[in-house]
Amino acid sequence: MSRNFLFLQGPLSFFFYELGRALKALGCGVERVQLCGGDVAFWPDRHAHLWRAASWQWPQWIGRLLEESRITDLVLIGDWRPLHREAVLIAKSRGISVWVYEEGYMRPGYVTLEAGGVNANSSLPKDALSVRERAKALLDTPLPLPSQAPNPMRGRVLDTVWHHLGNFFLWPCFFRYRTHRPYCIGHELLGWIPRYLLSTQRRRESIGVLREVMKRNDPFYFMPLQLDSDSQIRRHSPFTGVLDFLSVVISNFAANAPKNSFLLIKNHPLDNGLINYRRYIRSMGVACGCASRLRFVEGVKNASPIDLCQAVVLCNSTLGLTALARGRAVYCLGASIYAMPGLAVNASEMPLAEFWCNPRPPDAALLADFQRVLRKDALVPGNFYSKAGIAETIRASLVRMGVVDG
Repeated sequence: MSRNFLFLQGPLSFFFYELGRALKALGCGVERVQLCGGDVAFWPDRHAHLWRAASWQWPQWIGRLLEESRITDLVLIGDWRPLHREAVLIAKSRGISVWVYEEGYMRPGYVTLEAGGVNANSSLPKDALSVRERAKALLDTPLPLPSQAPNPMRGRVLDTVWHHLGNFFLWPCFFRYRTHRPYCIGHELLGWIPRYLLSTQRRRESIGVLREVMKRNDPFYFMPLQLDSDSQIRRHSPFTGVLDFLSVVISNFAANAPKNSFLLIKNHPLDNGLINYRRYIRSMGVACGCASRLRFVEGVKNASPIDLCQAVVLCNSTLGLTALARGRAVYCLGASIYAMPGLAVNASEMPLAEFWCNPRPPDAALLADFQRVLRKDALVPGNFYSKAGIAETIRASLVRMGVVDG
């Protein structure tokens, strides 16, 4: 049976366009839906389907396209975006395979590609016994090694600029389009510009804070923040955003953590600066009586604080896997693929109030099994942004999708 692929929105790069070309070269049918000018910028094909109607018309329209084009496979990034979510549900109801990309669960060197869904919607094993059984079945199976392809930040920035230029110049054609992000690009620039201008100063100050914390004999806990726009925070956790997450953890730390301990909070490197976390953390700390035990840093690497901290407390960031791999105890407050007994602790196993004084390190053997399952069932080597990385990801994707033999 011939395979017909329909592409929705992808990464801010030419990755989906190049993957589509590779599928066409192998005799597959390829269709594309353009939702905004940025989509057009990364898929220069005049035969693509343009979506410009009201959102309430989307289910019927996409359902008709799936049927008329005899789509067998739906490809997208982010299964939680509003139009994507409806398309995924409709596709599954029709027996259509769904392939979802995301940034890699393990980084660098991998991207995520799963059938059906990612993150909280992943089909990966959810408990230790299932992980061990799946890993045992893979003992004789070769696993993909991480890509060594370059992935420079400069290329990602240029691709992002290209996307927004497409949105700007083609806005009259897509005036109904609303981004899945909580802020428009104009609003985000109001935060990014001062952050960029003060980045050297902020990093210098943060290095001083980090050195001060590490020189003390007092224990500290490491709390990395995620982006406020991250779907992991907004859709796969009990929090409305990062401020909500901060308030819960800081108040719990004040009431239950050892009184000689510190909480080291690190901002996400791609934060847009629209929320003043430093000011909020100070305010929350004063209100809870623990302001002198809170520290906030930006622009520093994660390795040193992870290696020296008592434990890591986070929502559901992929950094949790990095911390587990370095032998740290991790508490996960949101839904995550690695939150299970033996790996990261969550509320079903132990309340956060108890974890501060009784952190449980990961089971090394279970973690090795989980990493094996991840690399085989959820990850492909490469990246979305460099020429070499895209080529590597395409080769691995074609195998994962069953278009070519491995």
